[in-house]
Amino acid sequence: MMKTALLGATCALLIGGSALAQTATPNAGGAAETEMSVSTKDVFTAPPGTDPNTVGSIQPKDGQVLATNFIGQSVYESDKADAATVGEVNDLILTADGKIEAAIVGVGGFLGVGEKDVAVSPNQLQMATRSDGKTWLVMKATKDQLNSAPAFDRTKLAEGVAKPADSGTASPPAQ
Repeated sequence: MMKTALLGATCALLIGGSALAQTATPNAGGAAETEMSVSTKDVFTAPPGTDPNTVGSIQPKDGQVLATNFIGQSVYESDKADAATVGEVNDLILTADGKIEAAIVGVGGFLGVGEKDVAVSPNQLQMATRSDGKTWLVMKATKDQLNSAPAFDRTKLAEGVAKPADSGTASPPAQ
């Protein structure tokens, strides 16, 4: 009986001690938290002739496409049936007024290894449409021109919109 009581007391102390060790002490060391200032600005501007305060009533129009329809699409050297792939659209650079300034095309490499990003003017891309309605992207520049072009440096662009899901929290990103 005595052994059981002693064993129970020892287990209780060990479990309780580790639970106390895991308890976080808020604001340890007495250092006061500093609040960082936050500034907010518009990401895009409203198209001319539209109400900038419109919410939820904008409808698709003929000729509009989603950026996601381009990202990840292969780009071909011509509109011929046997055209070779020259790269893949990896991203689009947008201006503050929502216009596409450049397409980032991944070229070279094999299965993404050794690939480099090249920024091309949007007028370098064309949409080819076959008589059955199938579409694909065609590049005016040659594969050699793309491979010899300088690599695009993403680090020189401002960071985009933070994704709360990446940080595991729904609050704004910590600075």
